[in-house]
Amino acid sequence: MPYEPTLKGNPQQLTVEQHFHTAHAISKFYNEAEKVQVKFIATQEVVERHKRAKIFCTKRTWDERAEKGYMAAIEKEFHNQIDNISDYSSRCHESISRYFLLWRLRFAYHTSPNQDIVLNGITGSGIEKEQEEILESKWGMFTRENGVVPSRFSASLQIQIELDRAWEAYSSLKWGLLEASDGEFLVADGYDDLTFMPIAPNLAFAAGVEDQKISKGKVSELNNCSLAKATEYVFARDFSACPIA
Repeated sequence: MPYEPTLKGNPQQLTVEQHFHTAHAISKFYNEAEKVQVKFIATQEVVERHKRAKIFCTKRTWDERAEKGYMAAIEKEFHNQIDNISDYSSRCHESISRYFLLWRLRFAYHTSPNQDIVLNGITGSGIEKEQEEILESKWGMFTRENGVVPSRFSASLQIQIELDRAWEAYSSLKWGLLEASDGEFLVADGYDDLTFMPIAPNLAFAAGVEDQKISKGKVSELNNCSLAKATEYVFARDFSACPIA
């Protein structure tokens, strides 16, 4: 059961709509209406959406411990990097790398969610749903009858383990700041192994390069890369300002 609704009214205020790319990062692309333009890959339809729109979220794919614990800490460090742009030598490249890896993993679990697992030899806690939600709100976990563990608990643990396992490959990345001299960036819903991340209409982090200003032609090339990596949609401040080859 990949998605499990909360009790009516969500008394424990558990996070249901979970961003795989943060709402704060999305808001960096807001237009005057405080929305972004979203283009769906399958239909090419363009709509405007707020940063908390469901299109930007997955539904209880990981647990509350992950959402408000280790994931929130990684997000906070990344937000500091995009809110306070520093020069290449003093930039916290590790904070950018951790967030990029987290985004990549969360998007992967969004597109291919875990299923519930069964622990052999475990009878379950036998508690009511109200007690389960209280326990989860306190960052605990539980098993149900016949040892069934809700998928969000295993996903949270696996994402945390994969963050550690993949860190060796990401820890040495250095992120250059690309500034568009003309034209604007669009953003894919996920980038998989492409270490590129637009952070504002005219700014993007890219691994393995120095800080530099880039031409409209280069922006067009990078926008094509974003389109190629997108699964369901891309978003931007204004698609008419985003060159595409």
